Amino acid sequence: MEQSIRKYTEKPTKSVIRPELGLSFDSLGEAYSFYNLYSWEIGFGIRYGKSRLNAERTKCMQEIVCGCSGKPEMENSRSCRCE
Repeated sequence: MEQSIRKYTEKPTKSVIRPELGLSFDSLGEAYSFYNLYSWEIGFGIRYGKSRLNAERTKCMQEIVCGCSGKPEMENSRSCRCE
């Protein structure tokens, strides 16, 4: 988050928060906050997607996806999910 703000002050663009390959975060909450700010600037929502547990049964992977990602649970529903 700090890096994004510093880069913006050095070279202003349309958005303050810009995701890049190789970003790393100290916690899942920090990653979610970063992408939530980015999605808010661009104009869409996010949510938690699939997660994976390792052999010790601790979470080792968590997807953060667009709010419209995936299929609706019921076929004839008013869901915003559009695959």
